[in-house]
Amino acid sequence: MNISEIIKLECCEINFTAKDKNDSLLKLAELLQRSREFRNIETQNIYNALKEREDMGSTGFTKGIAIPHCQLDGLDKFVISIAISKKGINFDAIDKKKSKIFVTIIGPKGDRNEHLKLLAQVSHILKEPGVIDDLLKTTTKIGLYEEFLRNSEIDIKKISRKGRDKLMILIVKEEKILQDITEVFIEYGIQESTIVDTQQMENLLSKVPLFMGFFNFTSEKNPFSKIIFVKISKDHINAIIKGLEDIFGDLESYTGLGIMVLDLFFSKGM
Repeated sequence: MNISEIIKLECCEINFTAKDKNDSLLKLAELLQRSREFRNIETQNIYNALKEREDMGSTGFTKGIAIPHCQLDGLDKFVISIAISKKGINFDAIDKKKSKIFVTIIGPKGDRNEHLKLLAQVSHILKEPGVIDDLLKTTTKIGLYEEFLRNSEIDIKKISRKGRDKLMILIVKEEKILQDITEVFIEYGIQESTIVDTQQMENLLSKVPLFMGFFNFTSEKNPFSKIIFVKISKDHINAIIKGLEDIFGDLESYTGLGIMVLDLFFSKGM
C-alpha cells in the first residue's frame, strides 16, 4: 500500500488545538471529514468510531506521539491525517505527558491486516531519529505532509515524479478576494505564482460600436479580471480547492472565482 496516496494534504494541520482528549477526537474527526473519501460519512460517525476505540485503551504513547485509529463502515479506502499541536494536549498518554503529534488512521471495516500494517509503518516512521523534531518544526501543511513522507520508506522524489505536476488556473473576478487566495497559497506552502491582468469579454464588446449600449461598466458591472497560474502537485489539488471553498463556499455557485486544472505536457525553468 502506497502511503503517499493515503495521507491527505487537506487533512493535515500545523496549528491543531483542543481543550482536552474528547475535544481532540471531535476536531480530528472534523479534520478527516475534509477528505472526499468521507463525503458520504458524517463527522459524528467518525468521532464515534474514534471514541469507541479510545475507550478500549489510549492511543497516546510516549514522546508526544498519539496514533488514534479505528475502522469505519461505509469507508472504501484508508485515510491518514497528521496534526501538530505546538503546546500539546492531554491525551491520556502512557508517559502522562501532553501529545503534540497526532497521526490518525481510519480504515474500512474488516480490513484488519492492512490496518495493522499501516499502524506498524506509522509507528516505525515516528521512531526514526530526528523525525519528531522535524515534524514539529514544519511551518506549512505541505511542509508537514512532505516531511512525513520524506521519512517514510518512499523516496520523496517519486512523489513528485514526472507527470504528477499540474497547472492550476484561477480566474479571479473580484479584487477583494486576492488576499484570501494568497493566504490559502501561503498556508499550503505555495509562494510562487504568476498573475496576469486580463479583460472580460463584456469589457471588450462594450468598446465595439456595434455592441455599445449593451454593456455599461459605469453601473454595477465590475470589469476587474485577473488570471493566476500555479504549478502544483496532483496530490495537492483537492487540498487547495478545499481551502478555497472553506472561504468562498461551493465554487459551483460562487461567481467571483473559477478554477481549472490542466495536465502539464512540458515544464522547464519553473
